[in-house]
Amino acid sequence: MPTSPLPTRRAIVLAHFDPHGGFDPHVRHALAAYRGHAERLVVVSNSARRLPPALAALVDAFVPRANVGYDFAAWRDGLASFRPADHDEVICVNDSVYGPLFDLGPALADPRVAAADLWGMVLSDQNTSRTGPRIPHVQSWFLGMRRPLLESDAWAGFWHDLRTLPTKRDVVEHNEIGFSARMAAAGFRLAGLYDATTAPRVTLAEVWPHLSPRHPRRSWRLLRKSRRLPHNPSELVWWRLWEAGVPYLKVSLLRVNHYGLDLGRVLAELRQVCGYDPTLVHGHLARCG
Repeated sequence: MPTSPLPTRRAIVLAHFDPHGGFDPHVRHALAAYRGHAERLVVVSNSARRLPPALAALVDAFVPRANVGYDFAAWRDGLASFRPADHDEVICVNDSVYGPLFDLGPALADPRVAAADLWGMVLSDQNTSRTGPRIPHVQSWFLGMRRPLLESDAWAGFWHDLRTLPTKRDVVEHNEIGFSARMAAAGFRLAGLYDATTAPRVTLAEVWPHLSPRHPRRSWRLLRKSRRLPHNPSELVWWRLWEAGVPYLKVSLLRVNHYGLDLGRVLAELRQVCGYDPTLVHGHLARCG
């Protein structure tokens, strides 16, 4: 498998949850890919009590924990298992995406994010409320953090102050958006491979292939929601993310389909454009809904 050179000391911490306590093949695929880009690879699980032997050989540390606090609480516990400041870069990821769909190396070395202290695959300005302020933030399913930030009081203070929150909405508002806002306020630079804050509006030509007279309700939902701002770029404009070099697809795009996309087309392009094994997707969705 392609690997990137390691000019920096990089640690990757993956937050894992599975309703049956196992490790799905798409997660095993991700860990195998991350191993080639990380000096240290940590798995924190909110559901599994142990790693399968095949994964234990890939992973440097495994942290089982209770299913409380969502991903940020899991990352906090994973980060406590080593010294982040000993690394030039720490990346926190989760298993809410399929991928990497293609080689992750170019994204890790992309000049668009090279100068950022906090970076990710997507820089979004979507809030938890459509009427709330639009706050630029790195979507937290992939958070890359570099040494100046790792050594800062702002970084230490955020994890020290982290509370166990009861709902996903609270986590997005206070932790995902709050983390980026707090780091930006401390003077750190944010960036994303796909920057929704500067991207053009979604055009009719882009969504046209997903419209169908045989599915009027779904098509109307897509037309209506694609005109609204802001939106979730990871779910609505997945093709733009791939074009920007983002090698992932959100699980929720296929599981929920909030925007009314033609999922058959998405799956076909996943295989044709990215070469990703479709059985990883079909098997996971069949088992977990």
